[in-house]
Amino acid sequence: MSKIKLAKYTEEFGNIGINPDVDENDKPFNRISLWVQDPITKQNLRYEWNKTDSGIILTEESDETYVETKDVEYYQKLWEANTYQEFLALSTLIPPKETDTYNIENTMAVPKSTNTYDEVYVNKKLVRTDYNIGLWQSDKLIEEVEKVFGKDQEWKGNRFNIIGTYQEHDDAPLRPPYTNVKTYSWYNVFTDVPTETLNAFKVPDVGYTYKEWNAIKYNTVTGKKQFKLVIADTEHTSNYQKHPNTFIPRPEVPVYAPSTFFFAKIFNEDGTEADEYDVFFTTTKDIMKEFCKEKNLNFPVPKTREDDFIWIYGLVYDKKTLEIKQVKGYIRYPTDQGEWL
Repeated sequence: MSKIKLAKYTEEFGNIGINPDVDENDKPFNRISLWVQDPITKQNLRYEWNKTDSGIILTEESDETYVETKDVEYYQKLWEANTYQEFLALSTLIPPKETDTYNIENTMAVPKSTNTYDEVYVNKKLVRTDYNIGLWQSDKLIEEVEKVFGKDQEWKGNRFNIIGTYQEHDDAPLRPPYTNVKTYSWYNVFTDVPTETLNAFKVPDVGYTYKEWNAIKYNTVTGKKQFKLVIADTEHTSNYQKHPNTFIPRPEVPVYAPSTFFFAKIFNEDGTEADEYDVFFTTTKDIMKEFCKEKNLNFPVPKTREDDFIWIYGLVYDKKTLEIKQVKGYIRYPTDQGEWL
């Protein structure tokens, strides 16, 4: 491990140093000061850490103060990821209304309007498009599903619901376990997971906290359905010592905004799970690119779209081996359709 010996902070760009300070009890402490780059504006900023974060990584040896290089890099990236998430939140969140059933604190991104669609990229290829249920494109997809499954859902029961369809490329195959592009994803958004759906797919109640959106996957070739359950990251999913039976194993991930991390499992109609899990998180494109390069993975978004509204990334991985099978990037776009809220 490499250490950085810290001296009193100076304004020289790129410098990392300490600023002596006192807390609310007039007790002296050293505050870390360093430069960070705003992921949106690309402006270089001086960033001073609080007492708690400074104390976590500072090491006092005799009359000298040190910090581990890896710790500085981690906290710099964490600041960038959180700053990027704050930008996304200000761009996509609205105050909850009394008539809305969703809990704003548990959601990832509530659009300001119902005129949006998402493009999903893998290996720099467009592999799926998710349309708000109010857009004209969604009507065509609903028609395709109803040819096989009939009116299986109240498709437009919530104005934020989504329906999507897939594309396949030689170098960007379908996300396993899906088998053909005639599979359609209908998302029930910002409502509690229906008990009847959990029962229909024989999902065991093990104490997970569910996110307030979920999906039914309609395979119009086989006539079979699958259920995608979205699971919040809690002590039940992440503390193996206390909850070994509900712990969700996960591969290594890049530094991300902590409030954005969650999982998804896919259930078949007989209650069995797919062999793959999803893990989702929000981070900056630069952090994600560095992670992909280190892990010999392909950054999902094409260069021409890198500056667009990438609001989340997803990793599809084998639940036993933790091998990452696919890296996904989600970009949100507005249209001139839909109702402005």
